[in-house]
Amino acid sequence: MKWEFFIKKLLEWNKVHNLSGVRTKEEVLKNIQDSLKPLEFLPKKEFKNGLDIGTGAGFPGLILAMEMPTTHWYLVEPRRKRVAFLNYIKTALGLENVTIIPNRLEEIEPFKVDLITSRAVTSTPTLLKMAKPFAHLSTTFLLYKGEKVTNELEGIENFKLFPSGKRNYLIIEGLKGV
Repeated sequence: MKWEFFIKKLLEWNKVHNLSGVRTKEEVLKNIQDSLKPLEFLPKKEFKNGLDIGTGAGFPGLILAMEMPTTHWYLVEPRRKRVAFLNYIKTALGLENVTIIPNRLEEIEPFKVDLITSRAVTSTPTLLKMAKPFAHLSTTFLLYKGEKVTNELEGIENFKLFPSGKRNYLIIEGLKGV
């Protein structure tokens, strides 16, 4: 039910506000599946909180929040129309484990989280540098990357790469790897 509601509302809002490049139910489903795929291989540990950088229309942060109700998610998104959509979905679905931060990451007072995610925001080294103030020694980074991610891994330790088609899911364990 939550997925049907999300898909319906995203497609409705997208017609007016152009929140995302998805135009069909199938495209939204692919994005949901892409957001959830890392749950198959993400380390099996308790994440008290997570930070999604550049959530956009909810991929992957809002989708992960729906699937991980015991993790409190901070969704960072600077674009107002996307923030309005995220707030609407949060309220409509009663997602008490979600806080939406309507700013750029660089404008936020850092706080520590257990899991940091991001999809299609910037290069891996730049993203890690931006996210480092929000990480503690055992923070897990889950980055949704494209085909050229291997060009961005020089100097990064403690990572695992999980390819799936053109997508690469990059998991980095702890600050030592950053």
